[in-house]
Amino acid sequence: MSGFAAGPGGMGYELPDADFYRDSALHGGLAYDDRALRRIFGDLTEVELRRMRDEPADSPLFGEPFLWTGLFRRAATAAEKAR
Repeated sequence: MSGFAAGPGGMGYELPDADFYRDSALHGGLAYDDRALRRIFGDLTEVELRRMRDEPADSPLFGEPFLWTGLFRRAATAAEKAR
């Protein structure tokens, strides 16, 4: 997953949920902190969650430090384990 990071160096809006519902708008994007992301993806196993590494404009890779990048996995089902 990727998403806007909250706090210093982040981007996106950190408004209370009620403001988003009242305005019916995302204001450019929702910002999350690591606790919120871990809560949202709490039923999955966290493999990695970190801020992206900044990449120069001429890099073949994408990276912006105001974004989170995360990898989560779900537990294998009994059928998948039997394969």
